[in-house]
Amino acid sequence: MTTSMIDEPMEATDSYADRIDLHSAQLREELQDTVLGHHEALNDLFDVYHDCRESGWDGYCAAPVSKESFLAAYNLIRSLPLGFSRPTIGAEPDGQITLEWYRNPNRVLSVSVDPRGVLHFAGLFGADKQSGRITIFPDETPDELIHLVRKI
Repeated sequence: MTTSMIDEPMEATDSYADRIDLHSAQLREELQDTVLGHHEALNDLFDVYHDCRESGWDGYCAAPVSKESFLAAYNLIRSLPLGFSRPTIGAEPDGQITLEWYRNPNRVLSVSVDPRGVLHFAGLFGADKQSGRITIFPDETPDELIHLVRKI
């Protein structure tokens, strides 16, 4: 764990409440990178990006995963609430990152993250099927995505 900001000398312009807020934000960020957070999903994402960043990564004509798709998926994973179920991460032949939440063959959600930060999803929730698009914003998990994953 990093050195605490509370242990460092305060400057005249710092308030105690501001320092606590800063320290809390740092602790939350560190938690996101632990087993309690999204460490494993982020490691999987890095592995997929590393393995699929060249044309033809699938042995055929797959497009490389773009840095933009990687960054959009990275930001999305980091924005997921702590304790949220971990998706399986993969790449598609069109170069997009895929996040998949799977419970059984009748309960599955597949989400493609495109380079523009748009999520394209298809889900099977028992007898109910849904598909569509969701625009994502930096550091914010779309409520619609949270709702869909919880239906799994």
